[in-house]
Amino acid sequence: MPLSLSKKLPFACTLASLLYLLFYTASNLSASSSESFPTSTEDPFGGYRFFPEDVVPNFKAPNEKSRNYHEWNDQTLRELHMCLERNDCGPNQRKVALLAAHWFEEAIVRGWRGGEGVWSLSMYKHLRAMGYTTLFANSFEEALAQYRMFPDLVQVVVRNRAGECHADSKCVKGPSNPDGIPAWKIFDFEYFPNPEGGHYHASLMKGKWILSANPDKTNDTPLQYIGFSMEDECLQRPAKPLAERSHRIWVLMKQLTYVYDGRFAWNRSFFSTASSTDPSSPIHGVPFTGAWIVDQHYQWKPELQGIMEDIEDREHGVVNLLSRNDALAQNKQDGEGKKGRMGPDEWEREVGNSKVMIGVGNPWMSPSPYHALCLGVPFLNPILNWDPRDKWNKAKWHTQHPSLNRYDPPFVYHVHKSDYPGFVNAIHSAINTEIPSFIPRHMTEVAVRNRVRHLMEHDWKEEAKKVLLERLGDGYGYTFEL
Repeated sequence: MPLSLSKKLPFACTLASLLYLLFYTASNLSASSSESFPTSTEDPFGGYRFFPEDVVPNFKAPNEKSRNYHEWNDQTLRELHMCLERNDCGPNQRKVALLAAHWFEEAIVRGWRGGEGVWSLSMYKHLRAMGYTTLFANSFEEALAQYRMFPDLVQVVVRNRAGECHADSKCVKGPSNPDGIPAWKIFDFEYFPNPEGGHYHASLMKGKWILSANPDKTNDTPLQYIGFSMEDECLQRPAKPLAERSHRIWVLMKQLTYVYDGRFAWNRSFFSTASSTDPSSPIHGVPFTGAWIVDQHYQWKPELQGIMEDIEDREHGVVNLLSRNDALAQNKQDGEGKKGRMGPDEWEREVGNSKVMIGVGNPWMSPSPYHALCLGVPFLNPILNWDPRDKWNKAKWHTQHPSLNRYDPPFVYHVHKSDYPGFVNAIHSAINTEIPSFIPRHMTEVAVRNRVRHLMEHDWKEEAKKVLLERLGDGYGYTFEL
């Protein structure tokens, strides 16, 4: 870390390290990239003006233990006011992104790493690396108060359930609320969007005002694909050679519920049968290993649906690393597995030490397969629905991870639901075929940064004028004030 970084960011050392990982990007990207990330001799913060050193002692730095995002906002606002007063703001510092989806605060301040968290972290990293000002908000009321401080500087307000503000005359700009947020500045942050804007409280602007974490499987969507990248993090953990990994299959399953719900792709007996009781199985003797929580109330009602029985059967090759003894040992060793969970670093080590990752139907569109592929671990993608007259027609597939439909072996293996021979044969091929670290071109750090830049720099007001004229002409659709 450059020595000046800790002076620029008056946080405790551990938090400074976290911010370094968030903002500072690796320089050893592909030579074919359209831009280079900052090297150690360049400013990794896009010219962002932190507190001058003579001013730092006058203010209290955010307390890393409290994890209070208001303290982060306070420091950001002081830096913005200071550079405005001195007229020395960085090139993009006068452009503000209001991050009004609670996922941002959960991921960046609190360290949550679910799908929305991975997406939030990636977007935030690139906003900060390009020197934009970012503020957190957990409600539209809070975002509205922030917006009114400097309405001309706010470029975008990113919020899930964007339609709530669009439908609220006290939130959105209109005849009765001239100081409200213009509809065209509000972007819907939705990990599982409906392309037509049919999800819960979807943006009434629709189209490019709905942001997407995953590309459409057909590359033909009205949404604005932003996406995420874990390239920087992955480069810190090189893929293990196949021969050095444990001879095992990693089961992508964070909750036992996934093998009981309607999306489960296999029969629960497949695991022990393929590993132990079927001598003709080509993967006989290879254990199925995972880290799933046994929670009788996670998307499950035991009083109505009965008690779920854990599928762990170590004698027959089905291993849950979060079973009581393993979880206790893990907590004692590294402190990551609190409350029976596996921390992200430990999870990546376990996946990277496996030979294939298999899906079970849920979680849908999880970032995990991309982590696996980046670590050189192929993914088995279950096909949940298909045209029985044309079963290999990808355009008619419904899979666990639709955006991976475009890829084929040896990186992604597609197997139809309940197909036991296809299941074991695909796994056998995957565990015996080495692949390099694989990052799709659209998921490189450079690609994501370019899309985040477009979100911040595009003239959305001009786009909104066209949409408004069309809707006024048709007499149909949500209308708004520019």
